[in-house]
Amino acid sequence: MSINELLMDFTKYLKGLKRSEATIVAYTKDLEQLADFVGAKDIKDINKKDLNNFVKDIINKRKFSKKTASRKINSFKTFFRYLEIKEILNENPSTKISHPEIEENHPRVLAQVEYKAIRDTARKNIRNYTMIELMLQTGMKIGEVSRLKLEDVKLNSLPPKIFIREHESNPLRVIDLNEIAIEIIKKYLKYRQKRPNDKGYLFNTRSGKNILIRNIRTAINRICRRAGVKAVRVNDFRNTFIAHQIENGLKLDKIAEFVGHKRSASTEKYLAVTERKTPGDGTDIVPL
Repeated sequence: MSINELLMDFTKYLKGLKRSEATIVAYTKDLEQLADFVGAKDIKDINKKDLNNFVKDIINKRKFSKKTASRKINSFKTFFRYLEIKEILNENPSTKISHPEIEENHPRVLAQVEYKAIRDTARKNIRNYTMIELMLQTGMKIGEVSRLKLEDVKLNSLPPKIFIREHESNPLRVIDLNEIAIEIIKKYLKYRQKRPNDKGYLFNTRSGKNILIRNIRTAINRICRRAGVKAVRVNDFRNTFIAHQIENGLKLDKIAEFVGHKRSASTEKYLAVTERKTPGDGTDIVPL
């Protein structure tokens, strides 16, 4: 049997493990690339040399980053472990495949002059401006902004807060809103139009559905270009929120709670990109 002949059962296995849809799609694409590389070779004939050559090919010829190559290695390692479990293979050729060494890049944090320029450019469109401010003032992810519903925004609670709904492997969490976030949401709600078949999303489209992640990213990329701020990724707004809170003394465990970090190391790494090198003891989010 070939890799392609085994893929359908493997995806069912991943679904049984409750892997996210995005993970399953990524694994499938990675394994389809491996299948293209080894051709119609029987799964039992694929060896360590084939896999190492595949890794070299995607790094040296296809020019994938080492981080992407490492993810693809994880994909085929998981696949071959599955084949062992199912007793399709007696020997796993991926066991001794090593991951490439990856230099750790520090998170990109926007300078004050950069996020102010982005803000000024975004003000012309209240919806785009509000989405950017929410990410800067709460550390929300782009997908969370896309899925946010009106009923998730609790402006009348004490303190005002946003509920981030459970999604895939990420549990429900709550983020306190600072005064800037509260003010911009209130202003935006005066302009938000109720659409036919409105599904209740905070940021809706003419069809009443939520604005798609790719459309948020496209809009923000356009704003950043117009603002003259280069090499910005949407996640940099989240990075900037985290770094700003660390510099202003918010406790690391509180930051982790707000942004949904599962491991303390995910939050601690931001100490390397801030002027403050020791954790603070504050409990309130500080506006940017």
